[in-house]
Order: sequence, then C-alpha cells, then structure tokens
Amino acid sequence: MNNVEARGYILTFRCVNCGKHEVFANHPSESVLQEDQIRARIYQVNCNSCGWRGDACGISAIHISRATKLKARAVGQGN
Repeated sequence: MNNVEARGYILTFRCVNCGKHEVFANHPSESVLQEDQIRARIYQVNCNSCGWRGDACGISAIHISRATKLKARAVGQGN
C-alpha cells in the first residue's frame, strides 16, 4: 500500500482572455475541506496559455481536485 500525504487542492478555471481551461490556483491544506470553503475564496491566477493574470473567485472554478504527494518508502519495503 502506498503512503499518501495530502497537500491541498488545485482549482481549474476558464481563462477570461483566451477561453482555454489553462488557469490554475492552489489552495494549501493539510486537512480535508468542504467544497464551499474552497470556493469561497479569491485566488490570484495566471493563464498558462496566453499569460493573462488576475483574480478568480473560487465559485467560478470548473474543477477542483485534491493534490497529493507520495511519501518516499523505506528501502526494502514492497512495491
């Protein structure tokens, strides 16, 4: 079994300039949060496609995913 440690959430937005879904924001959190807590914030974002920068309200996020980071396993433990 893999050990997984939560690192927060990644929000995806649609760019107001080019329309692509290339705008992302991070919401760090060590614990599980309710979706409305994440959507209630304003995020500073930039588009990876056209370079637009600005603020985005979490309520307009098209997708929210939980970000995780795998912990390194000790030598000799299973796959």
